[in-house]
Amino acid sequence: MEHSPLPHYAKTAAVLSILTLAACGGEESAERQLANAPVQPGEGLSINRVLSGELFQNQGPALNVNAFLWRASLDTLDFLPIASTDPFGGVITTDWGAPAALVGERYRAVVVIQSDELSVDSLRLGLFRQVRDEAAWVDAPVAEQTTRQLEDAILLRARQLRRDDALNR
Repeated sequence: MEHSPLPHYAKTAAVLSILTLAACGGEESAERQLANAPVQPGEGLSINRVLSGELFQNQGPALNVNAFLWRASLDTLDFLPIASTDPFGGVITTDWGAPAALVGERYRAVVVIQSDELSVDSLRLGLFRQVRDEAAWVDAPVAEQTTRQLEDAILLRARQLRRDDALNR
């Protein structure tokens, strides 16, 4: 008398089902507990907290990003739309844009703040330019003077913010 292989497969499937269900139970992982933990008012991450520099004032781990340079960079480049920000790494990337007075050319910027000191050595600005050529945007060189003027404007604004902060304490 031959035995059908079906009962063997049925037993194997039943054991695998039980093991799968057993893996689903138990205690929540630490990651899941953290994700499900209630957030207290003011603790969450919001665009306002990122842009205001408030993240730099918390009691968490020290950041290697100068808060005045961060805010000054955002203020100075406010004519360009923000594409992304990384306040922990000190990187601000803009999208293409231009001041209202410019027609037929646009700029894009990448700012890197490399330390928590307010100094020219802490700031790196990459500026990119395109000009309109008939139906397409074409890369064009950026005058070194333009980049330097924007860096100077950021540093000046950062010093103003630091002075205002000192006066308000």
